[in-house]
Amino acid sequence: MKKVTKENPLPVPAHDPLFRDLLAEEEGLEGSARAQAFEASGLKDLDGELAIVEVKLRLALHLMEAPRPDHALIRQKALEAARRLEELQEENLSEEQRGLIADSPGYTRARELFQSFILRGGGGYLEAGEPEHRNSRLVAGAVVAAIRKYLSPPPPGSIPEGEELIYSAARMRMPLSQAVHYLENELLPDLERALAKDPGNTELQLQARGARQKLASYRGLRFAPRSTPIIIEKGFYTEWWSEFSAEGELLVSVPLEVRFRSGTNLDRLSDLVRAEVVRRLAGRRVCPALEREYRYRQSLASGRTGSTRLPGFKLDTRRSFSELKNLYPALKRIENKQELAGLVELARGQGRLAAVNAFLSMLQKDKQAPPLLP
Repeated sequence: MKKVTKENPLPVPAHDPLFRDLLAEEEGLEGSARAQAFEASGLKDLDGELAIVEVKLRLALHLMEAPRPDHALIRQKALEAARRLEELQEENLSEEQRGLIADSPGYTRARELFQSFILRGGGGYLEAGEPEHRNSRLVAGAVVAAIRKYLSPPPPGSIPEGEELIYSAARMRMPLSQAVHYLENELLPDLERALAKDPGNTELQLQARGARQKLASYRGLRFAPRSTPIIIEKGFYTEWWSEFSAEGELLVSVPLEVRFRSGTNLDRLSDLVRAEVVRRLAGRRVCPALEREYRYRQSLASGRTGSTRLPGFKLDTRRSFSELKNLYPALKRIENKQELAGLVELARGQGRLAAVNAFLSMLQKDKQAPPLLP
């Protein structure tokens, strides 16, 4: 046990009630987010996610004011906040949903807290650490191998740059648990409010009756997840062939109008390469957060969200890639279309070893902090 003296005071948690309160708030918010994600197949609450970002930044700011700041903990909380916000911005959202994030009061507060953190000298905590040579070479090799794997010409009907489309649909397919959540917490309350203003509206009455019947029907459904998922690129064909999500949950159609971008060949390549890089590096000890996630997906505690045989295909690749970017900022190049096109030419025009060495140089060069907010 550490000896307590005037020169070596107790750690901050032992004598700082505000720190303990903030830590308890963070734990409660993250527990609620995990419970919702499990119950509704990964569904995220915007206000809840932004509240987690806020409390992590408040923790970092509070720790910076301590007589003896815990620099490792400040860095951890600041990077967790940055990653959480980045994940939220990178979610596969409709055009309408993207606007909700920027217009949210929680997003405004997060921006202000980030600005305050930087102005108080916190920028250094967000810089990437010096990567070990062994780990850097593993990362460079994974990137080059992932790009070379998908170097084949674009398939017929694919969308080149400059020809991206915006699609719209009157209905949306989603996992059963998400459909129940939507009907119960979004659609029915909206219809009931509309009926309270116009109780004689027969069209609204029919819509509300149909929504209640659909909700009762969905609540009465019982299903057993598949024991072994179809191992294809996550969510690419599985949903349409089987009408089940990759986790084995029934997919249903709900009357939710949505608009979304078609994406382009480079968008698709970026998604494939990011997922492939995460899976190739899982279990290689290059990123502590990725290792924890990988071990969890292997364990029985992960339930239907994991796999003891193929845990790599159960990873949350978006979150894991964000964790990797915190340590290896050069990975941001995969998400930039112009940079990705250059990496493709690098992998195509040079041998594997030369391409690995070239990306290794990028890893050494790109050590600045990642951009936090657009």
